[in-house]
Amino acid sequence: MALVSWLVDGADPTSMNPEEVRRLANTLRVREEQAIARLESLVGEQASLVSRGAATPSPALRRALARRHGRLSEDVYDVDRELSRMGKELAGLRAIRELLREGVSLAAPRDAAPLLALVNDVDTTEDVFAAELAAALRAGQVKRKRHAARRSGPDLMEVWEKMDRGEISSAKEVLRAREARAPEAASAPAKAAAKGAKSPGARGGGE
Repeated sequence: MALVSWLVDGADPTSMNPEEVRRLANTLRVREEQAIARLESLVGEQASLVSRGAATPSPALRRALARRHGRLSEDVYDVDRELSRMGKELAGLRAIRELLREGVSLAAPRDAAPLLALVNDVDTTEDVFAAELAAALRAGQVKRKRHAARRSGPDLMEVWEKMDRGEISSAKEVLRAREARAPEAASAPAKAAAKGAKSPGARGGGE
């Protein structure tokens, strides 16, 4: 049973325990690896079609290859959406595991439709979905506990996007720049504290 199916079927939180969450997460990870392999195969086939079209002067063959490329694009889109959903499901399971670890009393969501909409919305991030799911499952909680956002590799995504735009030639350039900034960032709080101690407002005594 996937997390989405659990929500559709009524989302009974009493059936959730750490072992069940772990089992669901393991199943999802297997499906995710399969989807990744499928997507890599599709993208590789697309690249092959582009190369074959560039290598032939035949307009008819190029049209046939272009049609095949278009069909593959639809498959790529479908697998992309599937991976997006699974990423959010995994984030949601992490949120449930954290709630169980905290001993929070869970309640069934009054309406699972908004959560399902978030799962299927490609613009919704994993962190947003996890936070909304956790809020929907909390029982008798007036204030929502704030957790630091869990970010699954946004730096790497940024590197790839910059490489796509030709802004950098290799990931090593960004990694070297980030390593160079790390010591400076680490010393920033100490510098700010020292500056505050030297300011007139920070001196003891009054007029």
